[in-house]
Amino acid sequence: MNMPVMMPAPSLGALLPMHLVVSRDGAVLSVGPTLSKIAPQLAQGLDLLLPARGDKTRPLLAICSDAVASGERLFLRIAGIDDLVLRGHAVELAGGAMLLNLGFGADLKAAIRRAGLTDDDFAPSELAMEFLFLQEANLGVLRELARFNSQLARSREAAIQQAQTDPLTGLGNRRGLELALQAALKRPHEVGMSPEECAFALVHLDLDHFKQVNDRLGHKAGDELLRHVGVVLRGIVRKVDIAARIGGDEFVLILRRMTNHGDIGRIADRLIGSIRALSPPELGELRVSASLGVVIWRPGDTEDMVDLLHQTDEALYASKREGRGRATIR
Repeated sequence: MNMPVMMPAPSLGALLPMHLVVSRDGAVLSVGPTLSKIAPQLAQGLDLLLPARGDKTRPLLAICSDAVASGERLFLRIAGIDDLVLRGHAVELAGGAMLLNLGFGADLKAAIRRAGLTDDDFAPSELAMEFLFLQEANLGVLRELARFNSQLARSREAAIQQAQTDPLTGLGNRRGLELALQAALKRPHEVGMSPEECAFALVHLDLDHFKQVNDRLGHKAGDELLRHVGVVLRGIVRKVDIAARIGGDEFVLILRRMTNHGDIGRIADRLIGSIRALSPPELGELRVSASLGVVIWRPGDTEDMVDLLHQTDEALYASKREGRGRATIR
């Protein structure tokens, strides 16, 4: 069987810039120009090359000889360079020399970064730089898609939030309240919570004498008062609670895990007092106040949202009938 003969070094380097030619006794006869950039000392001897797989104690020359005989791939690394594994194969040349043709495989990017390689450092037939470009382009597209999807998600979330927010007060609107109330009325096992954690107080608040503010002082003053009421409600409710303006001068609160009459009464007193302090002095003796109707809901009570809101309406109008500026808790 005829063995391949080695061509002149410049031609070999142009075709196989990552080649290594080793004599029968282990002397380095030729090193490709790209491989020289990665390991300049390799021309002085094989000691710089180490096995990357298998029995790492075996002599490198024996490993290369076995690769020639079996046709199996070689996996080598360069001493002192831990982020590169050279992959390749070996063939026998005349006189028992061996030609190793190596490559970077998945470590191509690390090799380019380490040695500043360019397209000129690869054989014309190789697609290394093209693959690297495609990889970078693909990563760029993926980054852009991720950014776009993130922006789209934020825009969607903002649109949903806007659709559920009252533009005048910044509180929730009727739609936002309905969604929150539907979620609050779920059974404990559906949300993985105890009955006590699911309980809440539903508060229906209505401003007393608000019509007179609009009639006497104008709608601008009425809107300003509603904005201040929104500030009061946001300052009193907790993060877990819901505050919504459902129309005109009507507000509804969901106070989660709030079932103690005494605690609810103290919150109601704070609301009534804070809103009374907002009454425009131009009204004279007529004072804006707040009437509240409160229903405590526990699992097992009605799960009909309309029925529950109707109960708070009844409690609210009981407060109106009894003189306004007070709370009725049921």
